[in-house]
Amino acid sequence: MGARPSKASAPAATPSPPPEASSCSSLWSELLRRLLSLADRVRFGSVCRHWRDAARQQASLLPPVLPWTITFNTGIVQTIPDGEVHRLCSDKPAFCSCSSDSWLLMIGATTTHRHFLENPVSGVTLPLPSLGNLLHPGGELYLVAKVMVCPDNLVVVMTRSRIPSYNNGLVACCRPGKSSWSSRSQAGGNQSCYEDIAFHDRSIYAITEGGELFAHKVTEHHGRAVLSSGKLVIKGVDTDCFDVRRFLVVSCGGRLLMVKWNHSYGLYDGDDVTSAFELFEAGTSDTTHKDVESSDLNLYLVMVKKA
Repeated sequence: MGARPSKASAPAATPSPPPEASSCSSLWSELLRRLLSLADRVRFGSVCRHWRDAARQQASLLPPVLPWTITFNTGIVQTIPDGEVHRLCSDKPAFCSCSSDSWLLMIGATTTHRHFLENPVSGVTLPLPSLGNLLHPGGELYLVAKVMVCPDNLVVVMTRSRIPSYNNGLVACCRPGKSSWSSRSQAGGNQSCYEDIAFHDRSIYAITEGGELFAHKVTEHHGRAVLSSGKLVIKGVDTDCFDVRRFLVVSCGGRLLMVKWNHSYGLYDGDDVTSAFELFEAGTSDTTHKDVESSDLNLYLVMVKKA
């Protein structure tokens, strides 16, 4: 008997997207660009699988979402620009200390005061070393003023005293899952504490109340992030310390900027409130902050007024 020829199995055909998927691609892109609220973009991806895939494909091309205002002691957030109110309900006994992008810095409401990062949308958590050593002496007098989740899996915090006369705060960095922080004292000294920090060009830049700019270099040592002492980059010549706040911002084009907010509330109730902003480029190779025209940048300015 002759051998019976076997039937070769045909390769599985790759399913092609439905015709309406390609025809709606430009429409999805236009819709997503108009959604500046994180909650709206999450809802968009929840419609169906095709819409979720479209949201993922367009994610890197979309403008950043507008921030949420958070009342940390209640967990209530309000979205911008629609003012929609949400409550962040964590299933863990912890409270929110501060935030960075989509991450919340959570502090365990137990005697251990365990710290971790949590994404309230995805539910992902990242363990952090305890911040107890960074907040003493007098742990009740110090707080985490700012947290930054930076590229290369780096987390940076800045601590500050609750009492203005105690200005010996710290800046520290670590990688989630590691057992300790690398910390340095603020280089401005007791007379001029750090007002804000920003991560730029593998360094942590800090601006003081007097307008001085310091840089802390981040290096690697046996898989651990190590922070250097602060190096003076720009000497402060601004004597305006009252009714002035300074913030560091990295633009989408990679420029390190300083926003100076001049504000005055008047002496008595009913007095006019004055407020003005100045924008400077904190040049890392210059000796002074350079003026920047806002028309040179694609800049969103969000004002939040406390009632």
